[in-house]
Amino acid sequence: MAADVVYVVSQGLEITTDRLLDSPNGNEPKWIDMGTGTTPATATDTTLETPGPEARTVGVMTQETTNTTDDTLQVVGTITCTTGAKAITECGLFAHLTSTTGFLFLRATFDAINLQIGDSIEFTIQVVYDQA
Repeated sequence: MAADVVYVVSQGLEITTDRLLDSPNGNEPKWIDMGTGTTPATATDTTLETPGPEARTVGVMTQETTNTTDDTLQVVGTITCTTGAKAITECGLFAHLTSTTGFLFLRATFDAINLQIGDSIEFTIQVVYDQA
């Protein structure tokens, strides 16, 4: 007989974010990339639509509390524009062992942030795990 309702309990949410912070083989989703793609993010995305030429940055990963203790994975990192003016409209969080390969963990699109050479964007990416 199947259960009527199944929830990941509050401690389960904390375990989820804890495991992401300490993934095996150094495969934490902590590499941030930015791009100029404008197609909305979808569940089937595997990379950024139009990644920029700037190098991905390693973000600082922490557990945060949104609704229950440590239910949120937060990654913060800064990327500096080095190759010319551009309108940044997407970012991604990648899990991998190097700065140029890996698996897309999440992708977001947003209104343009215009950058000139030398300008930086600090990305704060929060992944909230919830029971609803």
